Amino acid sequence: MPVLIIVLSAYLFFFAVIALIAIAEYADRRERRHIAERGNSPVVSLAGMSAAQASDPYYFGFWQAQVPGLRLLHDAGHSGTHIRNLRSCFISVCRRFPEVYDGYTLEQWVRFLQQEQLVFCSGEKVRITPQGSDFLRVQITRSAAVHH
Repeated sequence: MPVLIIVLSAYLFFFAVIALIAIAEYADRRERRHIAERGNSPVVSLAGMSAAQASDPYYFGFWQAQVPGLRLLHDAGHSGTHIRNLRSCFISVCRRFPEVYDGYTLEQWVRFLQQEQLVFCSGEKVRITPQGSDFLRVQITRSAAVHH
């Protein structure tokens, strides 16, 4: 009799876990469908990087690598520049951090910078945001402090 209770409990537990997995799968599909209907692009994550880490010395090199692209956008002024003009900056960043940018495109990199609120995209035009200008100023100051 105790063996029967253990076997029944195991079956009930198994079916409960299967039901929870099915519910989670349904919720995930529903969320993906809502995102697709709204036209939102999925979040672009570059190896878990975020602008909040920019002050951490461990990530200094990664965020310094973003400076040429941000500087180009800053120099372009309020109107910004065409996304293709950032290609050389993107290639440079990819060469410096191939393990982070493996498989990423220029558009995904720009979306990452937009997600971090450093740039703003409007069609094919990209411009730096006020937060991006502040970020650029801080990174240039930090770079000057490190090199002197």
